[in-house]
Amino acid sequence: MALPLSSILAPNETEFSGDFTTETIMPLINRALPLARTLNPQLPRVVVGRGSSGRTFLGVNVDLRGLPLHYSIHAEQFLVVNLALHNERKLNCLAISAGGTFFYAPCGHCCHFLQEIRDASNTQILITDPLFRQNSMPLSTFLPQKFFSVYNEVPEYFARLLDHNRRNGLTLIDPNPIREICVNSDSCTHLKCRALNAANRSYAPYSNCSSGVALMDHQGKVYSGWYMESVAYNPSLGPVQNHMESAALYQFAQLGPVQAALVDFVTNGGGHEFDKIVQAVLVEKRVAKFSQVARARNIIKKIAHDSCVFKVLHFQEPVKSSE
Repeated sequence: MALPLSSILAPNETEFSGDFTTETIMPLINRALPLARTLNPQLPRVVVGRGSSGRTFLGVNVDLRGLPLHYSIHAEQFLVVNLALHNERKLNCLAISAGGTFFYAPCGHCCHFLQEIRDASNTQILITDPLFRQNSMPLSTFLPQKFFSVYNEVPEYFARLLDHNRRNGLTLIDPNPIREICVNSDSCTHLKCRALNAANRSYAPYSNCSSGVALMDHQGKVYSGWYMESVAYNPSLGPVQNHMESAALYQFAQLGPVQAALVDFVTNGGGHEFDKIVQAVLVEKRVAKFSQVARARNIIKKIAHDSCVFKVLHFQEPVKSSE
C-alpha cells in the first residue's frame, strides 16, 4: 500500500510556501516523489503547478504494470486531470523535476496537451540550465511557431480543456426506463451516474468522441474520469487555414477515461493499489470513431482485481435544433 498523496494546497498554504522558485518548490517535489507509481525507480517525475485560483497542485507519473508505456500517465497529464477534478480553470506556472535541483521542460506530447488549457501559451515553465541557473519561460517557447500562431487565432468562445461549466448534454441509451440518473450525479455511488457525468465533462472537440469512466474500490468508494484529447500540428500534411477547419492536418493525442479515473483513485484512494478496484463502467457513444472499449478493458484486466466487473453503456447526444 502506497502512502496517500495530498495533491493540492489551498491558497493560504500556497502563500505560506512562498514564491514559485526552485527553493520553495523542492519540499513539495520531495514530498511527492516517493508517491510516483513508476515501474523504473530511476524515472519518477513530479510536476508542481499553480492555478489562477491561488491553489497549488501536484502531479506524478503513473506506469501501469503489464502494459506498454504508451498506457502510462505522464506527470503533466496527471496534473491537468488534478486541475480538472478541482475545477481549476487556468494554469499560471509549473515546474517538472525528477528529484534533485534540476527542472525540465515538458515533453513535446505534454506541451500540446497543456496548450489545450485556456491562455496556456502564457503559462510560465520553471527551467534550470546545466549551470543550475533558474529561468521562467512561457509554454509557447516550446511549441512549433506555426502551431502556436494557429492557436492564437482560436476564438474566445471555443471550449477549452479546463472550462468547468462544460456539459455535453449526453443521456444514457437505456432499455429500462426505471433506471433513472440521480439528480446529484457528482456525488452519488451509482457507477452509471458517475460515468455519464464524467462523459458530460469530456473534452473531445476534434473527434467528438466523448467518454467517461467510473471505478469502485473494495470499500465502495467511487472514482471517475473523462476522456481528454489534444492535437499536434503535422507540417507534412499541408498548410493550416484555421483552427476549426484543420483537424485533418493534425495528429491526435489522448488521455483515456480510465487513466483519468486512475488519477482520481491515486489522489483520493488512500494509497491503495489498483487491485482494490472491483467494478468499472465505461460510457461512450454507441458508434464512435475512436472507441475506448478495448483500451479500457485491457487496462482493467491487467491492473484491477481479478474478479473486477467491467460494463459498457452508451449515450445519445442532444438533438440539435434545425434553426
